[in-house]
Parts: sequence; structure tokens; C-alpha cells
Amino acid sequence: MLKTYPAIFHIEEDGYSVTFPEFNGGTQGDSLDEAMVEAKDCLSSMIAYYIDKQLTLPEPSDIRSIILEDTADFMTLIQADPRPYIHGNKTIRKNVTIPEWLAKKAEKEQINFSETLTEALYKKFG
Repeated sequence: MLKTYPAIFHIEEDGYSVTFPEFNGGTQGDSLDEAMVEAKDCLSSMIAYYIDKQLTLPEPSDIRSIILEDTADFMTLIQADPRPYIHGNKTIRKNVTIPEWLAKKAEKEQINFSETLTEALYKKFG
């Protein structure tokens, strides 16, 4: 469940601060590499918060519409995976009912039912 949002990097005296136009939050790093890592972590946790609270995620801004306040600022896209941050992310056992013919065909093809159901639900819920 990868999500991509624009991030604005602001050059500071002691490193970089990072803000996300769609979210009330941001992060910082002492170096550009650290700021990139922290931005991904921050975005992942903010998205997980929205998912945990069943809030609608904001649509990512069109990067062409973002106006930078300072000529030293720059914008980039950050791709984040919120799954490790979502509460209740432990796996649980679910019993499902499917047509017998479908089960036999899947077993013959050595389909992992848990993996397939998980992938389908991720796709359905974005």
C-alpha cells in the first residue's frame, strides 16, 4: 500500500525541515539524507493515523501547482508505506467460504490463500 505525496524541503542553518502540503505536520534532518529518511517515516505515520481513525486521505497536490516560498526550497515526491505503522497490524486467522471448484483450482496452482486475500483487500481499500 504505497502512497506518494509531495514534500517541500526548506534549507535551515542546521539542516533541513520538511513539510507536506496535504498534512499538518512535518519533520527535519541534520543532512539531506537524514531529512529524506525522516520524511518517509513521517509521511508513513501520518497516513497510518488517517487510516487508523478512518479518515479520508487527502488527494496529493499536483506538483505543478505548488509554489515554493523561498528560492532555496525544493519539492520532491515521497513514497511511503503506512502498513508497519497501522495499529492492529498483526495478522489474524480468518475462515472464508469459497466455491469448491475454485478452491481445488487454487490448491492445484499452489496459490497461498492468505496472501491472495490480503493482496485483494489491499487493492480494494487502496
